[in-house]
This record gives sequence, structure tokens and C-alpha cells, in this order.
Amino acid sequence: MYKVLVVDDERMIRLGIQRAIPWGSLQVDEVFVAGSAGEALEILKNHPIDLLITDISMSEMTGLDLVGKIREQETDMRVIVLTGYDRFDYAQQALRLSVHDFLLKPIDEEELERSIRTQLALLQEQRDASTPSRAEGVRQQYRLDEVMEEIFAGKADSDQTTQLFAELKADPHQKMQAGMVIPDRVSEEDEEGRAFRLRNIQNLCMDMLDARHLGITFMDHSGSILLVFFLQEENGDAEELASELAEMLQEEYAIRVRLVIGSVVSGVEQLHISWNDAQNSLNSERKEFQDMVIRSRSDRKRADIFEEVFREFKSALAGSVADAEQALHIFSRFRMAVESYNLTARCTQQCCFELASTMAFSCLNDSGNRSEENLNALMKSLNGASREAACEVTEAFLERLFSTRSGTDHEVIRKAKARIREHLGEELSVAGLAAELYVTPNYLSRLFKRITGEGCNEYIVRKRIEKAKALLEATTMKVGEIAQTVGYTDMNYFSLAFKKHTGMSPTKYRSALQGGEEKL
Repeated sequence: MYKVLVVDDERMIRLGIQRAIPWGSLQVDEVFVAGSAGEALEILKNHPIDLLITDISMSEMTGLDLVGKIREQETDMRVIVLTGYDRFDYAQQALRLSVHDFLLKPIDEEELERSIRTQLALLQEQRDASTPSRAEGVRQQYRLDEVMEEIFAGKADSDQTTQLFAELKADPHQKMQAGMVIPDRVSEEDEEGRAFRLRNIQNLCMDMLDARHLGITFMDHSGSILLVFFLQEENGDAEELASELAEMLQEEYAIRVRLVIGSVVSGVEQLHISWNDAQNSLNSERKEFQDMVIRSRSDRKRADIFEEVFREFKSALAGSVADAEQALHIFSRFRMAVESYNLTARCTQQCCFELASTMAFSCLNDSGNRSEENLNALMKSLNGASREAACEVTEAFLERLFSTRSGTDHEVIRKAKARIREHLGEELSVAGLAAELYVTPNYLSRLFKRITGEGCNEYIVRKRIEKAKALLEATTMKVGEIAQTVGYTDMNYFSLAFKKHTGMSPTKYRSALQGGEEKL
């Protein structure tokens, strides 16, 4: 059971949170409330708090100052910050204090409950014994591939399945979705080049899913990259995460990448159903603006269909944060949907505000650029507006939002390159670099590609190969030692990468330079 502390100087808000959330279903047995940071510190002296929910703007001491004092001690407390001000400096300070979620007031109860549920689940994972690293060897990965392929085929041994999920510290009974990565073939690419590219794609998927305990990545006997998405919300699905993953893959490798996801199923024993559903979905792909994610659809009532379509608009708009033209194109498609589904004026107002809020917060979180656009003013403009007027004022809001964004942040790229250069022999990933630089992985990936002309992972590989070439030329180190020195634990992967960049294996490269032979 968990203990939660709610801090807000407005009595109605702190008591409202205390009474509105179904704490029992979240395994929370005690909820403390405080009207100031000082009261909160007194409670913290006497009670072990697992999750802190705090307002920022309070007299005497702000919520962020409170978090700063907590962070001076060694604690794994999760923190959710609430604020009525859409300010970048608040968000940046919150990130530096390792705040885990940042919600704008007025708070939606369902959104807050989802955030609380997510933070408590992550806290439990953090406290559990860490999962044995899957980088321990290729053999462990092969075993995972074999078992997961059997699971997708509906032929897995129950004991093997139970053992695998126990090792992964994953709940075999949670809701899941099967998925598949489909990268377009590159013209004039040989088999070695394709294998190298698929391995890179697999590693990025593992970085985004497995390392974050959001799913499983594996490769079947045909060389296809298959996925399992763990669903964090009771009624959610994997579309948002799949869109994020597909966009990153597309940005990094400059090829069209699609993700197919199957239906939501309860438990690993039904994963083969979701997988079959994903395969069938390929035959009924929709040719629309957001075709990077292909998902299963069933016949539903008109309202249910629009709710699903609206989620796609919202996800696509958030994903176009770096492309004003694409964002406005997506919103124009939304306006067509408003007419097509004959939405009421009230429903249109709500949808417009949600889309605008999503884009404003994505701009703030994604690039670190603060917008002066006022969501409160938009809310007032939308109140009582007709369907057409609501769309017009929201479109104008989006146009102003993009016009106020500053240019690309070259400082981020400079710091990313320095980090790569100084830690080339260590584990490096886009997600890890982004966390250190206080930006999102998608933003770093897009920015790196735009500024340098190559993907961040591509840059890491190139720098590793350059260092490996220098070591092969100037030292007598064995090839295996050189691979470890430049950050490769898998010799096969190192050889593929080296040959991709130089046209020959490391051994032949050294022989061509020194006229000798190299033993591994």
C-alpha cells in the first residue's frame, strides 16, 4: 500500500483531490493534505510518503522549492506538479528537480488519476529487483526470441512463458497489444546492409520499449521485428506510443516506417489473437494522413468511432510539433471531420481546446521554447462559440503559436555531441541523451537530423567506427578489445557496422593497412 501527500494552499482543491480520486483501487491507504509547504515538511518528517502532488504557486515557499528540499535527501518519492500557469521556466525547473509529471490547472480528474496510477506503477517497478540486463549475451536474446515467437503462434509452453515474464518482471495477465515494424526496403541494399539496418531498428525499439518497461522487442526466424506493448492505462491502447516509436524510426533512418498493432487482449495467453488481428489489419489499411500506424478497427457506434478518430488527430498534431504546415494540415482535416460527424457546438469547443492545449504543451515540452499564447484567453473565446467560430479561433491560435517559436537550439546539439565524444565506449541512446539535456527523444532526434544532416544514432555509429579505425591503424589491440572500447558488446554487430561504413571487415581493414593478419 502507498501513502500520498497533496499540497495546495486552496482548500477546495486539496480536499477535492483527496475525495475525488478512488484511492483504494490505486492501492493507496493514506492520503495526507497540507495547505502550505511548511505543513508538508512537517508531515514528511513523520510519515514515509510515496507520491507527492503539489501546487507550484504558494505563499512562503513554492511547490518547486518544496521539491528541491525533498531532493536533498535520498528518496525515490514520485512527484506530480500542478500549476495554473503555462510557463516554460516552471517546466524547466520541474525537469531539473526530476519531477515526474507536470499538469496544468484546471485539472481533469481522469487525467490526474491516470498520472497517479502511472507514477505508482513506475515506483513499484523501481523498487522491485532490477531485471537482469538483456545485454548479458546474445544467447539470452535468442531464447527470448524463440519463446516470444511461440507465444505469437499460440504454441508456447506455459512454464516457459511464466518463467520469461518473471525474469522480465512483467505481469503476464496485464493488457497487451502485439505489433510489427515494417520498414520500407532501401533500393540497392544488400543482405548485410539490410541486416545492419534491422539491427539498428531493433536496438532503438528496445531502447524505447524494453528499457522503459513498456513492452518487449524481438525478432522472429524470418527477420521481422515484432513488438509487445504493455498497456499502462486500464482502457488505453498502444497507438500513442506506437506513433512516437514510428516517428523516431523514420527520423533516424530517413525511410518510411510503419507499425502495425493488433487488438487489445488480456494476458500473454491471448497475444496470438492480437498478433493475428495485426496481420489481418494489413489487408485493410486506411490511406489517410497518419498511416505510419496501422491499427485494428471493429464496427462501433458513430460516437465511438469519432472518439477514436479524435485520438488520432490529437496524436498526429502532437507529433507535428516541428512542422507548422503539417500541423495546420492536420487541423484542417479535423475541421472536415467536425462537419462529417455533425458534432455539436459544445463538443467542437471541447475538442478544439484539447487540441490547442496538446499542441501548446507539446511545444513547451518538446523544444523548451516558451509560448506566450494564453490558453485561458482561448477558453474564453471558445465559450459559447458556434462550431465554425470555434474552429476558426483555434486555427488562429495554432498559427500564432508557431509564429512565436524561436529557432533551433544549436546548444542542444553541441552538448549532445560532447556527451557522445566523451562517453563513446559506454552505452549511448537517443532517449538517454535527451533525458540529460531535458528535451524529449523525438525532439532531439528531429533537431539532430535537421542541424547535422544525419540521425543521432547514425552519428554515434559513425564516431565509433572512426575511433575503431584509428585503433586498428595505430595499435596492436585485438579486434574484440577494440569493439568493447568503442561501445560494442556484440562482435557480430560490430563487424556489420564496420563493414557497412568501410566496405570490409575489421580484420581485412587492418591487414590492408599493415599487411598482417589479425586474430580475434
